Amino acid sequence: MAERESGRRLSRPATLVAIVMSLSITLGSLLFIVWRLANPSFGEGPVAQVDSGSWFDGATPMDPPRQLTDFTLLGTDGGPLGLADLKGRATLLVFGYTRCPDYCPLTLKDFTRVKAALGDSAKDVNLVMVSVDGEVDHPLRLRDWLAAFDPTMLGMTGAREEVRRVGEEFGLYLANSSRQGLLDHSTSSFLIDREGRLRTTFTVGTSPAVIVDYVQQVLN
Repeated sequence: MAERESGRRLSRPATLVAIVMSLSITLGSLLFIVWRLANPSFGEGPVAQVDSGSWFDGATPMDPPRQLTDFTLLGTDGGPLGLADLKGRATLLVFGYTRCPDYCPLTLKDFTRVKAALGDSAKDVNLVMVSVDGEVDHPLRLRDWLAAFDPTMLGMTGAREEVRRVGEEFGLYLANSSRQGLLDHSTSSFLIDREGRLRTTFTVGTSPAVIVDYVQQVLN
C-alpha cells in the first residue's frame, strides 16, 4: 500500500472527538435499525425533500466541517485509491464487507436510491464502500459484489489494521463477531464534501430522502 505514515496518526483530541461522535449516534442507530428492518420496502417510491433541521432525521452534521486526513487503500482495479482521488465530488462512504448479512446491503441499496433521486446531479457524487475484511475482500471480489448494487460504485480494501487506522477519524468500531465468519462493525455512513471534509454522519437506516437533502446542500 502506498501510504505515508507522516500525518496519519491522530492526536489524542482528534481521537476523542471520533469516539464521542461514534457514541453520540449509537442510540439513534439502534432505533433506526429496528424501524428499517421492520419496514424493508421504505424508500421504494419517489424521494421527497424534507426539512432536515426540524427533527432528528438520522443525520449528525459536523459544525464546522472537519478536514479528513488523506489516506490511500487498494481500489477494485488493483491500484491505489485514496481520499485525494475522491475530491472534486461529494462522497457517500460506508465501512462494510461482502459477507455482511444485513446492514451493508441495506445501506448500499439506500445509496442507489439516493443516486436515482439525485438525477443529473448524481454525476457529482461518489458512492464508496471501504471493506473492513481485506483478507477475504480482494479487489475483484469486492468489485463484483458492489456491481450487483451499482456498477459505478467504488470499493476500497486493505489489511485490517490499515482500515482501522483510516477508520479512526470516522469512529469505526471493528471486532470479530460471535457469529462464525462474520465481523461486528459500526454501521454509520458518511458524507464528505468536494474538499475532503467530513460534513455529515448518518445512522444506518436513515431515509434516502434525508440523505438526498444533505447531499444537495453540499453540491449547491
